Amino acid sequence: MSMSAPRRLPRPAPSRFQDACYAALRLSGWLTVTAACVIGLWAAFFAVLGQFTFAGTMLHLSNLAARYVAAGAERQDGFRALFWAWSAGLFVVVGFFRRRALTDLVNQIKEKADGQE
Repeated sequence: MSMSAPRRLPRPAPSRFQDACYAALRLSGWLTVTAACVIGLWAAFFAVLGQFTFAGTMLHLSNLAARYVAAGAERQDGFRALFWAWSAGLFVVVGFFRRRALTDLVNQIKEKADGQE
């Protein structure tokens, strides 16, 4: 009795749903990493203000929080608008430097099942 090698079945072509799931996962990962970089840049900014010491960083954050709470509603709204504008600008800058990950995503989706474009 001889053992024959298992036959390989042809691999089905990926469906549009699979492509959409892949693209959604890659895009959500890109957005998450880019947002984490923005949070890291804010943390680095406060570390620089605190002269790279934990105590100095916490003092600056405490000062910012105390002034924010003591401010009126109009100044708080202005601060929030300024914070989100700077965060959006940082997101665009970080996204610009991470644009290669998005172009790789588009190129992989355009690729056919046989590996050719």
